[in-house]
Amino acid sequence: MDRRLLFALPLLTTLMPGLAAAQTDQQLRQCNGQDPALAIIGCTAVVDARDATPIMRSRALTNRGFAYMNRGQMERALPDFERAIMLDSKNATAYIGRASFYHQQGDRDRAAADYDQAVRADPKDPGALVQRGNFHLIEGEPERAIPDYEKAIALDPKNPATYANRGEAYRTQGDDDHAIADFDAALRIDPKFAPAYDDRGLALVDKGEFDRAIADFDQALKLNPKLNAVYSHRASAYEGKGAHDRALADFAEAIRLDPSDPTAFVARGDIYLDQNDLDRALVDYNRAIMIAPDFPDAYNNRGTALARKGDYPRAIADFDQTIKMDPRNASAFSNRGLALMKMQQYQRAVGDFNEALRNNPKDALSLYNRGVAKQNLGDRTGGEIDVINARSIDPNVGR
Repeated sequence: MDRRLLFALPLLTTLMPGLAAAQTDQQLRQCNGQDPALAIIGCTAVVDARDATPIMRSRALTNRGFAYMNRGQMERALPDFERAIMLDSKNATAYIGRASFYHQQGDRDRAAADYDQAVRADPKDPGALVQRGNFHLIEGEPERAIPDYEKAIALDPKNPATYANRGEAYRTQGDDDHAIADFDAALRIDPKFAPAYDDRGLALVDKGEFDRAIADFDQALKLNPKLNAVYSHRASAYEGKGAHDRALADFAEAIRLDPSDPTAFVARGDIYLDQNDLDRALVDYNRAIMIAPDFPDAYNNRGTALARKGDYPRAIADFDQTIKMDPRNASAFSNRGLALMKMQQYQRAVGDFNEALRNNPKDALSLYNRGVAKQNLGDRTGGEIDVINARSIDPNVGR
C-alpha cells in the first residue's frame, strides 16, 4: 500500500507593509498569497522596489521561489532562493525552499545540508524542524524524524499536523500504539482533521483491527471526499476482513478518482492474484508499470502471476528487474529462486535463497525451498537440515 504525503507548515514568509514606498498593499497581499501567478507579480514588485530593505527583498525572493516551484518553473526557483540566502543568511524558509528544490532534483546530500542549515538559522522555528523531519521520514529514516517532530511540538504544541507526522514516523517503525496516540492527539486539537482519521485507520489495519479502521476511513471521507487514497486504504481493511467484493469496489473508486496512482492498481492486482484470477492481475500490474516504470512491487507481483501461469522466463525477467531496483528485496530473491527451481536450475536457485535469507533470516519458505534445491543437487543432509529448520519456524511450510 502506498504512503501518503506529509503535512507541513506553510512555507511562505510574511512581508510587513509600509517598508517600501514603491509597494502597494495589493502587491504585498499578492506576494503573501497562495496564487502562484499573482505571487510572482507581487513579489517582483517588492524585489524591484528601490527602498526595499535586504530582509524585505529576501522574503519576497523566497516567496517568489516557491511560486515558481508551484508552477513547475524550477530553473527560476533556485536563483531566487540563492539570492534570498545571500541577502539574509538567517532566512530559514529560503534554506527550506532550496532544500526542497534539491530534494525534487534527487540531490539528497544538498537537500539534507540545507534542511540542517534552516534549523541552525532559526532553531526556534517549528516549521524548519517539521520540514527536516519530513525529509528524514520520506528518506526512510523515521528514527531521525521523530526528534525533529518532538522539538517542533515543544515549540508549537497546538499544530495537529506535527502530531500526525510523528505518528506516521512511529507507524513506519511498526510502533502502532505510539502512532495511534499521536493521531488521537491530533484529533483532540482538531476533530475535523480528516487525514488524521486516515492515518489512524492505517495503524489500526496494521494491528488487524479492521472494523475500527473502516470507521476511521469512513470519517475521513465524510470530512474530505477528495482524499482519494483513503478509498485504497479502506479497501485494504475490507480485504483484511475477507470482504473481497467491497475491497474491489473501493479500489475501483480509487482508480476512477486517480487513474495515475500505480499503487491502487498493484493492490487490486494482488486481490486478483490471491483469487488466482491471473489474467486480471496481469492487466493491473501492467497498468501500474506503464504509470510507474520504476515501481519494484509491480514487477515482483507481475513475476509471481507469470510464474503461476508457467511462464518462468518472463517471470524471472520481472524478478531480475525488481532486484535491480531494490537489491535488498528478499521476496524477489525468493520468488526468482522458486522460478529457477521450476526450470531445474537448482544451483542458481540456492544462490537466490541464500540472498533472500541474508535479508530475512526468518523466511521459512526460502529456507524450505533451499533445502529442496540442495536435495536435488545431491546434498541430502544439507537439504534435510534446511527443511527441519524451516519447519521449526513454520510447522506448516511445504505441507
